[in-house]
Amino acid sequence: MTKKKGIYFLMVLGGMFLASLALLFLLSLWIWKADGGLGVLSGGVIAIYIIVNLVGGFLIGKSMGKQKFFWGMVVGGVYFSILLLAGICLVDTKLAANTQLWNGAMLCIVAGTAGGMFAPGRKEA
Repeated sequence: MTKKKGIYFLMVLGGMFLASLALLFLLSLWIWKADGGLGVLSGGVIAIYIIVNLVGGFLIGKSMGKQKFFWGMVVGGVYFSILLLAGICLVDTKLAANTQLWNGAMLCIVAGTAGGMFAPGRKEA
């Protein structure tokens, strides 16, 4: 990976976190105003993770051109790893027997991979 692509990878990852932050803020406002319950919250968070990783996988797959599945999977995995690390450091997230945690990991990785799959490939001249 070239330096330019590495910087773009970090920009996409940062954009994914900013988009997540904005969408989670809007979701919290909507739940607060509409008196939504826990089901709305968890469904909204899952939808945000899927959308953000699909877009991130698409952007990184389009940029890399080759191995789009792989790069989509990588961006989804890195995104989830940073969320996991933050959860461990900030709220003492337990790893053992936490099925929601592993479901979240699979959602991020699969959505990133799917986003990479939908990205257009580069045409070689």
